[in-house]
Amino acid sequence: MNSRQDTLTEQDTPRTPAPGVGWEEFSRELVAFFASIKLAMFLFLFIAITATIGTVIQQGERPETYIQEYGEEAYRWFLRLGFTDVYHTWWFTSLLGLLCVNSLTCFYKRFPAVWRSMKQDKVSVSLAFIKGMKQQTEVTLPGTKESIAQQMAQHYVAKGYRVLAKNEGGEVTLYATKGVMGRVGAHMAHLSATVIVLGGLLGSYYGFQEFGVCLEGQTYHIPRGNFDLKVEKFWIDYHENGAVKSYNSTLTVLEGGESKMTKTITVNDPLVYKGIWFYQSSYGDAWDQIEVARINIKDKESEKVVKTIDLEWQKEQTLSELNLKLAITDFVADFAFNSTEKKVYSKTIEHANPAIKLTVNERSTVQATPWIFYQFPDLFEIKDSKYQFELVGYKPKKYTGLQIAKNPGINIVWIGSTMIVVGITLSSFIYHRRLWTKIIPSADGVTVHVGGATHKSQIDFQKEFRRLSEKIRTFSA
Repeated sequence: MNSRQDTLTEQDTPRTPAPGVGWEEFSRELVAFFASIKLAMFLFLFIAITATIGTVIQQGERPETYIQEYGEEAYRWFLRLGFTDVYHTWWFTSLLGLLCVNSLTCFYKRFPAVWRSMKQDKVSVSLAFIKGMKQQTEVTLPGTKESIAQQMAQHYVAKGYRVLAKNEGGEVTLYATKGVMGRVGAHMAHLSATVIVLGGLLGSYYGFQEFGVCLEGQTYHIPRGNFDLKVEKFWIDYHENGAVKSYNSTLTVLEGGESKMTKTITVNDPLVYKGIWFYQSSYGDAWDQIEVARINIKDKESEKVVKTIDLEWQKEQTLSELNLKLAITDFVADFAFNSTEKKVYSKTIEHANPAIKLTVNERSTVQATPWIFYQFPDLFEIKDSKYQFELVGYKPKKYTGLQIAKNPGINIVWIGSTMIVVGITLSSFIYHRRLWTKIIPSADGVTVHVGGATHKSQIDFQKEFRRLSEKIRTFSA
């Protein structure tokens, strides 16, 4: 018969299961992480860095703009990292989303406790609770507990406190509180960050911002609003010294062929229709139109100027004494020619190399459409014509630059901004102060026990509590 060992081998020893991490522990750690001040500082730092990048590097420009300023290799990296449109990248949106989560978690973690503290019964406290407070005093007074309690309550009310009282067990307990909104203010400021971010994201993804160059008398379709905008008039006001005082545009909104509204806009006074804002942003000289051009007509043989005329834009003028009909049909501010498409265009909006296209009808036999250059008057010659035409001056047509924007989240941003101002104001200037008083009958009258606490401005509260202690000593039956 085989003997059996009395002890268990290592393999036979029952093992105690390792304590696992349950959902309660995991959720507690998760809330602590998202509510941490370190996460908030990290997010604010990276959002600030991102905003700086978006400010230094122009957003939404054409590729050639970035290549010319930073080089082709840098532009490739800008595209990879999203630096040309920072505020619509997934990582910037993620940072803002995390900031919202951080703000909401802080609110969720801290505000319910404050709310419960505000709502719970503060009157039923023990004498030991009052004696254990940092600010507390004990005074013996002659009189009854009812008369002293009434004087105490009247004094608290006069100082702006809200008072609750309880008379039981042969003693009177008073609870006085004021400035409770100071506790709410900090949490309102936390919540406002989320509101502002949500408003900004709403405007970023569902709004738009564009720039339009508009000429006086022209009507433009606004596809995002499904209506038309007509520029009735544009003009510039000047100071006496010649400096620009203001620039103004009179705009009319047309919908279905009917005028809906007309307004003259200036800087900081936009037109608003269907949630779309039209701001007076800039002005300048048009690069494709002029109002009038001055032309010298020279005799080719004598090279003498036989006539100087002012031609209005796209209006034919007849010179019967010279057997000429002239008209301006086109203009470019910076002449360039596309050899592939065989088209003339203005390569920049600057008036660097201005030229007009002149339609010439001479004796009904010579018909031509030459380009006349302001800086190179003798560049081209019209065959079979006895005249040479020179552009000696012109008056550009002014355009008005309109910034067109729609931001459906702007009202939410304003609400959030108001919340943060109100919250910081409440938190900075209103302090939650609480006073507990027990009035207990004694052989010499009553003994008054007073304790108080505040969540901020301890020094001011100490002074107030000292004055309260001195005032209590003046009470009598």
